[in-house]
Amino acid sequence: MPSASPTRAGGIADALTSTIGALKRRIDDPEAHTRAFLLGHVARLEPVRATDLADHVHLDLSTISRHLRGLEDAGLLARTPDPDDRRASLLSVTDDGRVVVERSTAARAALFASATAAWTDSEVDELVRLLHRLSDDLENL
Repeated sequence: MPSASPTRAGGIADALTSTIGALKRRIDDPEAHTRAFLLGHVARLEPVRATDLADHVHLDLSTISRHLRGLEDAGLLARTPDPDDRRASLLSVTDDGRVVVERSTAARAALFASATAAWTDSEVDELVRLLHRLSDDLENL
């Protein structure tokens, strides 16, 4: 399959950068967003080791450790010993953490519902399909 020309690829990069910038501007609190992002991934993977979570979200463990500690201190995450490796622990979302995940998910859905309110269902479906395809292709590079 032929790749996009440098000009076309530059246009894709510009459009994605612009879109990501607009999305970041809509996020009131980047720290809270990062915490919700990590909490949501723990909820999907739990129980999960911090190292496996870091691999899953493509971030260095040292980058997320402070956030995980903060989530634990806030009572949103719990650590339990890993039965397969006593040196490691497993992360799980607490009941309070689940409330935060649900609120964050609802807020994100409302934001995108508002942004795409004038779109047809097939346009939304096509965007989702293409974003998944782009994500998969980027993962396979």
